[in-house]
Amino acid sequence: MKKALIVIDIQNDYFPGGAFTLENADAACKGAVEAIEQAKHDGWLVVGVQHVNSPHAPAFKPGTKGVKIHSAIAAALGDAPIVVKNEADSFFETNLEKIVREAGITDIYLTGMMTQHCVTHTALSPQALDMNVHIIAKGCAAPAQALSDLALQGLSARCDVE
Repeated sequence: MKKALIVIDIQNDYFPGGAFTLENADAACKGAVEAIEQAKHDGWLVVGVQHVNSPHAPAFKPGTKGVKIHSAIAAALGDAPIVVKNEADSFFETNLEKIVREAGITDIYLTGMMTQHCVTHTALSPQALDMNVHIIAKGCAAPAQALSDLALQGLSARCDVE
């Protein structure tokens, strides 16, 4: 069994002062940093994911402070590969599947933002169907905690939610 941690869209626009502030973003960021440190300690593959929208989108506009990965996450990721995506599913039209397949990954652990959108779409991606999918809840956030909790409850039918 080979494991990978995929850290999804923990970007500045989701934090206070950003274009789309999420409830409990700081706590989720701290939880994700802890997950990254543990994964690295355990010898897992760690991959960061960054959402980049068009220049006309309300958030994650290219070249803005908001599109950048949060500094605490960037520091924890270090030299981990970063996958840039334009859709909710981190596998869709990206090189994420190639990265995990070439590493022989059987289990993916997801954490990040937004729980009900990008985390959910990545967890249920067709490219992840033959892998064991786990969600690290302490590193997840959504516009409201209740929405994050609801998404995690729904994901628990198909994924191991920790």
